[in-house]
Amino acid sequence: MLRCMLIGMAIGVATEVSARQLSLWVYRQPVTPVVNVIVVFGLVMGGVASAVPAVGFFPAFVIAFVIGLAYEIANLTVFDWWYLPGERLAFIRGHFAIVTVVAALWGAVPLVAAGVNAAVFHS
Repeated sequence: MLRCMLIGMAIGVATEVSARQLSLWVYRQPVTPVVNVIVVFGLVMGGVASAVPAVGFFPAFVIAFVIGLAYEIANLTVFDWWYLPGERLAFIRGHFAIVTVVAALWGAVPLVAAGVNAAVFHS
């Protein structure tokens, strides 16, 4: 489980650095991306990744998609931790489309983490 969490955090760091370089989203507080990497990418998505061998890829994707969807909607409607300049993410426009695409990307995080874990550590 710890390896999956660390891999999830590595994915999070790569994501956040890339997003910052490309100005894809902007955090309102400088600590938020750190919390996002540790809690959401690491603990949550890493935890889901550790369940992949037991539940399979599709159920893990669905679980992570739902968590990601709830997380993105919560940010958009309640927390306002980050925003997307011009309500766009690269070529994707509008909140509904962005939230849906980002939730699908969240769904992929545990699959990638589990795949890396299996490939590197043969587990």
